[in-house]
Amino acid sequence: MLDMKSFIRNMPKVELHLHLEGTIEPKMLLQLAERNNVEFPYSNEKDVIAAQNYGEPALENFLEYHFNCQNIIRTETDLYDITLAFLARCKEENIRHVELMFDPQSHMDRGLSFDEIIRGIQRGRLEGRKRFGVSVCLIMCAMRDYSEKRALELLELAKPYKSLITGIGLDSVEHENPPKKHLKFFLKAQQQGYRLTAHCDCDQQESTENIAQCMNLLQVDRIDHGVNILDKNELVSNALNKKICFTMCPTWRPSDNEPRRLDRLRKMFDLDLLVTINTDDPAQFASGYLCNTLIEVQKNTPYTALEMVRFMRNAINGSWLEDQEKAGLLNELNNYALTRIVINE
Repeated sequence: MLDMKSFIRNMPKVELHLHLEGTIEPKMLLQLAERNNVEFPYSNEKDVIAAQNYGEPALENFLEYHFNCQNIIRTETDLYDITLAFLARCKEENIRHVELMFDPQSHMDRGLSFDEIIRGIQRGRLEGRKRFGVSVCLIMCAMRDYSEKRALELLELAKPYKSLITGIGLDSVEHENPPKKHLKFFLKAQQQGYRLTAHCDCDQQESTENIAQCMNLLQVDRIDHGVNILDKNELVSNALNKKICFTMCPTWRPSDNEPRRLDRLRKMFDLDLLVTINTDDPAQFASGYLCNTLIEVQKNTPYTALEMVRFMRNAINGSWLEDQEKAGLLNELNNYALTRIVINE
């Protein structure tokens, strides 16, 4: 009989939706706060984890915690250390490729230059590829509660580093900050050759309208979260026609009994939407990193081994890797599945 936990742990993986700033483990948070002489609202690791029980409104409370954690990042070296530590963890998780979001505007607000931000992350990315064999596509996010003028300025700052940044994203507070607020930013990014994604967080007041704007106005390749696409059949049809990839994150808090939104994840999967499973901010949720997230999702639904392979195939196909690299990963995944599943049957 197939051991599903072992099967999932050893399966080659790709992850498309997570934030670099959400990968900092509690121990490192405390170390960086001390190193940078930054006042931090949590005095020990236990306090950091206790703060992850985000009450309602969950998104706003989570973002407050998330920005508290971001605040300890003050130098290029911090970003190098964070990136390298995360890629070391990817190696443990059998993650072959990751598409990593970062929020330069928040770091620039604390005095870092755009150059320092990119240099720190790029140094970590190169060292991580060399030491751990993990490839990385970078996604530069604009904060939707900031002005579009600032987002356009961000594009200008990124021009010398265009070859290092694959995609453009949109995150932060969604209420009263619809995607169309940043339409010029996205159109200009598309003209410059960036791939496009945007957050449409779960169960917001404007969720379905925001999804429609992302697909029809911003012309995104992917939607981050996007579970409320199920609320309107015409949105589902549109997404299927456009082959939009959805980077779902069935994360949970310490007080939750199981992964959240499992029923809707299953429905998206059964409708043949290009849906993937991701961790969002693995150091900031009880769900943790990708192996644990996948294992708990599989156990609580449940999915078959072949269905878990399909989730990973969706992630490879939805990634922004070159076709040759996708083909190599798909071949590795298919060979893994054939060997493990056939032997155990």
